[in-house]
Amino acid sequence: MNIHDLNKNQIILLALLISFVTSIATGIMTTSLLQEAPLEITRNINRIVEKTIETVTIPATPSSPAKQKEVTTVVVNEEDLIVNSINKNIKSIVRVHEQDGVTQLNSFYGIGMVVNKDGLIATDRKSITPINIYTAVMNDGVELKLVPQVVDKETNFILFKVVIPEKSPTYTFSPATFGEQDPKLGQTLIALSGEKINTISIGRVTSLDMNETGIGTSTVKYLAKINTDVATKDLANGSPVFNLSGDIVGVRLSLDDYQSFTPVSVLNKELIILTPSTKSQ
Repeated sequence: MNIHDLNKNQIILLALLISFVTSIATGIMTTSLLQEAPLEITRNINRIVEKTIETVTIPATPSSPAKQKEVTTVVVNEEDLIVNSINKNIKSIVRVHEQDGVTQLNSFYGIGMVVNKDGLIATDRKSITPINIYTAVMNDGVELKLVPQVVDKETNFILFKVVIPEKSPTYTFSPATFGEQDPKLGQTLIALSGEKINTISIGRVTSLDMNETGIGTSTVKYLAKINTDVATKDLANGSPVFNLSGDIVGVRLSLDDYQSFTPVSVLNKELIILTPSTKSQ
C-alpha cells in the first residue's frame, strides 16, 4: 500500500503511531544511557534548579474585590542541600594535633567533633602518651590545649577536654548535631576531612551491616556499619559523615573497612561510658 492511497485520517493515525513508537524507543535508550553513565553525570542531571512563577486569581467576595496573587515555587537542588549540610556543622569540627614530649615534633592526630557546650571533643581512639601535648585547632583558627579523658576505657573513641586559657576565660563551643535516625539505602552522604583545610567526599549508602545483641528471643538488631561509595582513602580518622539534613550519621575510624563508617549511635553509647554525667548536645 502506498502512502498516497491513505486518506487524511489514516495519515494522522500513522503519524501518531510513529511518534508513539519513537518516544518509547527514546525513553528506553535514555534510561539505558543513564544507567551506564558515570555517577557524576547523573548527579548533575538531578541537580537542575526549577523555579516556577504562577499568577493565581483570587475570586471576589462580598467584602473584597477579585485580585491576583503571584505564587512562586522553588525546587531546592541537591547542591544547595550539600552546602547547607556542611555549614550546619562546620563550627563543630576541629583538628587535633599531638606534640612529642621528647622530640617536640608536632603531628596530626585526627579530626575531632565538639560534642557538648563544655568543650568535650570526640575523635578516633589512638594511643595516648602522658608526656605528649595535645591541642585542637578550632574552626576559627584558635588553638586550645587538650587533656585526654578516661584513657583507661577500651572504646572505639577517645575524648579530650579543652583547657580554656586564663587570658581568654570564655570560648563559645558549637556542639555537633547527631542524627537520631539511621541512614537509608541510597541516601546521599557528605564526608568532611582535611588535615589543614576542609575537603569533602560525596557518595551514597550502598549497604548497612546489622548486628544483634541480647540472648535468646530477647535479641535486638542494631546498625553496626555504614557501607558507602564515598572515597575514604584520603579521609582522616575521626572524619564525620553528614546526611543532606546536616546531621552527623557516622564517623570514619581506623578500624573501619574501606568506604565504611561507624554509626554515630556507637559514639552516643560510648559517650555514656566515657562521661557518665555528660550528655552529647
